Amino acid sequence: MKRYLLNIMKGQDTSFIALVIMYLLVPWSMLYRLGVFFHRIYFRLKGTYHAPKPVISIGNLTVGGSGKTPLVVWLARKLQDKGFKSIILIRGYMPKKSKHSDEVDMLNEQIPFIPVLAGSDRIKSIKEVEGNLPVDVYICDDAFQHWPLYRDLNIVTIDAANPFGNGYLLPAGILREGKSALKRADVFILTKTQGGSNTDNLVSLLKKINPRALIMESRYKSACCVELFDGVVFDENFLKEKRIAGFCAIGDPVSFQSSLKNSGAELLKTFVYMDHHLYRKKDIEVMVAFCRAQGITVMVTTHKDAVKLRKFKDFFSGIQLTYIPIQLEVTKGADEFFEKIISICTR
Repeated sequence: MKRYLLNIMKGQDTSFIALVIMYLLVPWSMLYRLGVFFHRIYFRLKGTYHAPKPVISIGNLTVGGSGKTPLVVWLARKLQDKGFKSIILIRGYMPKKSKHSDEVDMLNEQIPFIPVLAGSDRIKSIKEVEGNLPVDVYICDDAFQHWPLYRDLNIVTIDAANPFGNGYLLPAGILREGKSALKRADVFILTKTQGGSNTDNLVSLLKKINPRALIMESRYKSACCVELFDGVVFDENFLKEKRIAGFCAIGDPVSFQSSLKNSGAELLKTFVYMDHHLYRKKDIEVMVAFCRAQGITVMVTTHKDAVKLRKFKDFFSGIQLTYIPIQLEVTKGADEFFEKIISICTR
């Protein structure tokens, strides 16, 4: 049911029933808009906290996967290469009955020498490490709507394949705020442009809304496939002509499914769960039973899902469980972007 509603919110289901459900939710979206307005007014009156070092916010206008986490990793690595010490501030969503955040665990694997602080109160996290960890800049994940904290640079990621869903605010649509909120952004990064998305109309719209903001373009790339339990790294042709099954619990499963289809493999089925799903024994048994019945010996998931699956090693006997590490590649606007970044970090 949740996935069905999300498809409506994203504008991916436009059937008659879907439209009826959407319009029934529109009044609640109007109330949500009102709540957002008063929430922002409250923090305008209360004031914001200025961190002792610059804060770079990476956020979005929508719920669901727009590519924030790969951008956080990309930026942190680039800053490290340029000699800047960064600390990542992340909410670290944790499902019920779990003491771990899949996003935090994945970040710790991808950038092990860069501190990642999890918690909904970013100001508290900053104060706790002040004077204890060396830092030149804070990278604040999912902070475009985090009003208590002042940001020196607002970066907004936008999914080029589905930028605004059906155009409505929550709960009828996927928008957290109206499009006019994009006037606050300093940088737009269009993600997932590798799918053949025509970005011209989107770029024109963004320039109309916010002519001063830098507009960058990016895409995902992956040159390998990694076996989860023994860490063996296979090249990009490993999946070619293999019968496989995929599964994921991410904000945008469509992009994952597309990458599997484009790998040259014979994709028999993709099991899709809600974002941040906490896998249970039953989930694994159902997927493995399907694979055994179909003679599938390779299963593929995402890195974000893989960090939650090591405890199920015994269930995958005879099946190679692999994941595809995704990296962000900026294809337009990188030089001008780093001029802004360096200017902020050296203030």
